[in-house]
Amino acid sequence: MLFLLPLITLISSPQHISPSVDVLKVDPLLLVEAREVWDIIGRRDNPVWPGWDARKTPILIYLPGKQDLLVNHPAPPTGFHRYSGALRSSIGGISVKDGPTIFDLDGQNTSTSVNGVETLVVADTLSSRRQWIENAADSIVKNPSGAPQMIAKGLTPEPFDSMVMFAHEAFHVYQRQKAPDKSGVESSLVRYPSLSVENNLGYSLEADRLVEALHATSDRELRESALRWIAVRNWRRSHLSQEAIDYENGTEFSEGLAKYVEYKTLECLQKRKPSPEMWLVQNFRGYGDLSPERERLLRQARWFMNGESVVNNDLYGASSIRFRLYFSGMAIAALLDRLGADWHDLIFQKGTTLTGLAEKAIHATPEELRSALATVTASSEYGAARAKKEKLASDGDVYVRDQIKEFNSAPGECVIDYSELAEKDLSIVYTPFGILRIDDNRCFYRLIPIRGKVGGVSFEEELAKPILIDRQLKQIRIPLTASLEPSDLSKQLNVSDVSSVAVNGQDLNLGGLKLKSIKGQLRLQGRELVIKLNRLTL
Repeated sequence: MLFLLPLITLISSPQHISPSVDVLKVDPLLLVEAREVWDIIGRRDNPVWPGWDARKTPILIYLPGKQDLLVNHPAPPTGFHRYSGALRSSIGGISVKDGPTIFDLDGQNTSTSVNGVETLVVADTLSSRRQWIENAADSIVKNPSGAPQMIAKGLTPEPFDSMVMFAHEAFHVYQRQKAPDKSGVESSLVRYPSLSVENNLGYSLEADRLVEALHATSDRELRESALRWIAVRNWRRSHLSQEAIDYENGTEFSEGLAKYVEYKTLECLQKRKPSPEMWLVQNFRGYGDLSPERERLLRQARWFMNGESVVNNDLYGASSIRFRLYFSGMAIAALLDRLGADWHDLIFQKGTTLTGLAEKAIHATPEELRSALATVTASSEYGAARAKKEKLASDGDVYVRDQIKEFNSAPGECVIDYSELAEKDLSIVYTPFGILRIDDNRCFYRLIPIRGKVGGVSFEEELAKPILIDRQLKQIRIPLTASLEPSDLSKQLNVSDVSSVAVNGQDLNLGGLKLKSIKGQLRLQGRELVIKLNRLTL
């Protein structure tokens, strides 16, 4: 019989705590939740995913600007020290670092290399709550009547959400070890048709077919629903470019399978005996019957795929487009389980996709697919869903035009012209959730302060203001929070005339924007400062 030590063990309590003892600024109950999950995934006979053993995977929990906490990391970076407090972890040793953190933005649940070791990252409870408050504030401004319900929902903790997040991010570490190049290329979202009627309609129809299949009570019902789903998916994808299809496949592999791991973790936790410390977690209800938790994921799959639920209050950009792939990937993986497919090892192979594996498992004939699609398109649901997506496209066009008008009304603007450079000379740090497509050549990057480098010139926003990149003209347009004053520019550049001046390695601080190592020709044109780069700047 295997006996597991409790994650949290209290050293015999002293009468006085030494001032040198570390104070945990991150939520210690996250360590309790992590241990519960490691009891499932941190073993050779991992029931969530055959062949995956998370015992060596390090954990980083962070509270932005306050504290980083590493668990089970073999070589913590400089600045970390062994935690000296009363808690112990059966997952591995604990190291902490106060002050500036590896991640400075809230809610960054991800995986990253920490001192050369791939590490899962989970944001602290307060960090996640702060991010929720910011999003809620925006929603409440738009819909004040919905405030009480939103606040009540946000203040009700869901411990299973944070528990399965550990499994989700730990699986990303495993994925990158097994197939480091299979994720979707995020820059594809710049050209992804986020307002396409056929694409959004097809995804909505897929949602219902997938959830129907996962609720099927007979093999016949399962196959009929699966047939209708794959028929709709093939029709929808006939309207997409190969780049967009590749992006979907890659993101369903990376994020969809990690979401599937959440679903399976809930399945494997069911009826287990929780550790005593778990009862300290607010709103924890035990593991007796977790089918409602799995059903909640399936409801979310339907809502995010059909557009009823919106991410980041972003109806028209990449947020909801990207996030629905989490759930379609999860649902297809669960469908493969229902179809009895042996697929867990195959999915890591180059060129293998969840859709391709499902097609093989379903064994549909061309006639069956034609008939299944005809059944869906003849339904009343089809007409109602198409009308919704046509309105979404129309409203989206208006919204994009309004965003361009608002962008053009900023007090000032910096335009970095890199038309003489190669596209590879441009690199930016952004969140793919923040992309808003304007057309095939132009898009906004939003949600977080954008920073980047082009031709040796680096730029960094102080606030999260949308920037516009035009890849046809090869221009980066960055709005400023203050107007451009010739006297201020003259002082910073140490020149008398700023209408046109050559600079070589100088820095500038503009309204909300920092520029470093500028090498090129500057021209002040009304509200715009144009920086023309050339090959000599490289």
